[in-house]
Amino acid sequence: MPAISVIIPTYNCGRYLQESLESIFAQTERDFEVIVVDDGSTDDTPHVLDAYTGRLTVVQGAHGGLSAARNLGLARATGEWVAFHDADDVAAADRLTWSRTFLREHPAFDAVFCNGRRMDAAADVVPQQYFASAADRPLTVVDLFKGYPVYFQGALVPRSAFTAAGPFDVAYRVQPDLEYGYRLFPRLRAACVDRTMFHYRWHTTNNSGDRLGTREDIARVLERLPALAPAAVQAIGARRIRDQIARHHFRIGLARLARNERSAARQAFARAATLRPLHPRYQWMRLRTAT
Repeated sequence: MPAISVIIPTYNCGRYLQESLESIFAQTERDFEVIVVDDGSTDDTPHVLDAYTGRLTVVQGAHGGLSAARNLGLARATGEWVAFHDADDVAAADRLTWSRTFLREHPAFDAVFCNGRRMDAAADVVPQQYFASAADRPLTVVDLFKGYPVYFQGALVPRSAFTAAGPFDVAYRVQPDLEYGYRLFPRLRAACVDRTMFHYRWHTTNNSGDRLGTREDIARVLERLPALAPAAVQAIGARRIRDQIARHHFRIGLARLARNERSAARQAFARAATLRPLHPRYQWMRLRTAT
């Protein structure tokens, strides 16, 4: 049984896939398996993967999105640890070695989440503020609420933790990691370390570029928190959660209105106004779009 299962979902990333795979096979850690989940690609992905026959496991799936592909990969994984990797990212050569060493030397933590960098910019993927605030303590649901992005591309997590938390929710198109974080972080002690473990390629098909979809997913996650993670509501505070949901619905309304989608905008403004009945701007936009 390998120590680590590297799971790589891919959908029409043939032009980036070879560089991405080579960064995994160049790891200084050697005790790992590679599982590539082809999420119904229609480009040259199968041709790229043919060159790696015998070196990795290919799982074919209908096009169901990132969460569905990750679930297929987890079902085939046999390693003690799981490291997700994106098909258009490039991993740091010591990502796996460093992460295993860190966890061996810091037994107070069960998992580690590290940083990444944009390929075309010097900026970190995760803002520095999160590393300062989470130094020497596990990540919590409060960190998620404040905006910590759960980037599995830089994480090493026990496979048993994914089994306990359950499958990724395929209903979340843009922010499945956030929803999963609310289930995962209460079940383990995850360190947050400012070390670059992956290089992130920015292009037009990135999930994170969908601002409207991001807000809609975040609002849905927060609305489901009482059922999804009841302890999170107590830790964060019901009023703070309500105010944040209202703010997201208001921004969703503005985005829908800018697209001339008045019915959807009206619903979003009404939701914001219902949650914050004394907020003048929310009420004004609700009335403005009511007819």
